[in-house]
Amino acid sequence: MRKFRYQLDQKIPILEVIVYGIQWAIMMFPGLLIVTDIAAGVLKLNLMAKAHFFQYLLVISGIFTILQTLIGHKYPIQEGPSTAVLLAYIGLAPYGIKAIQGGMISGGIIIVMIGLSRQTRRLNRFFTPNVTGVILLLIAFCLLPFLLPRLLGVSTENPSGSHMIALVSFSLIIFIALLSHWLSGYLQTTAVLLGVIVGYLAFLFLGKINIGVILKTPWLELPRHEWASSPQLFWPAVISFVLAYLAVVINTIGSIQGTAAVVGERDIERSIDRGIALNGLGGVVAGFFGVVGTVSYSSSPGVVLATRVASRYALTACGALLMFTGLVPKLAALFASVPGSVVGAALCVAIGFQIGAGIDVITSHVKKLTARDYLVVGLPLIVGTIVSMVPREFFRGLPSAVAVLASNGLVLGIIMVLLLEHGFLRKK
Repeated sequence: MRKFRYQLDQKIPILEVIVYGIQWAIMMFPGLLIVTDIAAGVLKLNLMAKAHFFQYLLVISGIFTILQTLIGHKYPIQEGPSTAVLLAYIGLAPYGIKAIQGGMISGGIIIVMIGLSRQTRRLNRFFTPNVTGVILLLIAFCLLPFLLPRLLGVSTENPSGSHMIALVSFSLIIFIALLSHWLSGYLQTTAVLLGVIVGYLAFLFLGKINIGVILKTPWLELPRHEWASSPQLFWPAVISFVLAYLAVVINTIGSIQGTAAVVGERDIERSIDRGIALNGLGGVVAGFFGVVGTVSYSSSPGVVLATRVASRYALTACGALLMFTGLVPKLAALFASVPGSVVGAALCVAIGFQIGAGIDVITSHVKKLTARDYLVVGLPLIVGTIVSMVPREFFRGLPSAVAVLASNGLVLGIIMVLLLEHGFLRKK
């Protein structure tokens, strides 16, 4: 068992848990903003509707993060909009929001039934140290294409990036890593947050943060869902979302297995069943409101290792903060103003920890890896990482149901390592 300041089921004092909740929430905001931007673009929403879409994502993500940590899988894992579900959402946008809502609700209901039937426990025996370790490494490597443009400062104004932003980003990676190593006790667990604050101040000094937008944003505004409608059954949409949610199931199993490998297993089969059922329920709720359904975020193990806080109640606080932020637009604007480069730097430190954990899991069961292990571990990592780097435009010509799986490097990598470990290269 690794040394953490707070273990999995350990309660945290109120002031500390608020700080840890803020750390986790900051990690989620860039992804939520990107999903909002893409989904609002395909729905052709105006600026006000886009803001309300973002609020709904915050509230729904917050609610299901709380539910998962208290009655679901009960692990320190974030819940937020799924990339696989987003791809189905984009592919079906030409057919209208009614088809999207009906398909997402149908896919969510099927996943709820899978979770409640408790059939996923049969899959647990397939997650050997090789498979679990590869999942941890895949999570880290598949995040890199998402992080690189942010670390370099790539934007519409600077399509090639900015040397100044890149310098600040990579300096911040070193700074957070040094803080995590040098500090001790409570301060060590806040190294990520301290690094984010320093990075925010640096970008504020460079004039890269628009404070005016924060000042103009209202304090209180309830979200409206003027884009949503009455859900309708459209069979291509149902099939697309069922496949998308199968990817969510694989993603969730990988996230729970990866986190359990870091913080310690505890009734893993029931955790997976409950987690998948709540993922499906999240899809049903999101479908009614016309936003993107949730998944258990695979980046969580690295953040746990970086913060040295394994308590699931830190994520409960994160969920409460997301819900509150969704109802207070000014607070949402403040969190949203944290530059992607700063969050990317913090995630790079978390990824470093996670790569170490993945190697540790793979090598824990044998003194020396064999040539077979090299292939079982190496090939899925290569394929998953390459797929995650392929431009999204490449998959546009494919049917949306196929694109959902083919474009997800993490899901393809998990499928491949399972096939190699238990099929093509199975030990005699």
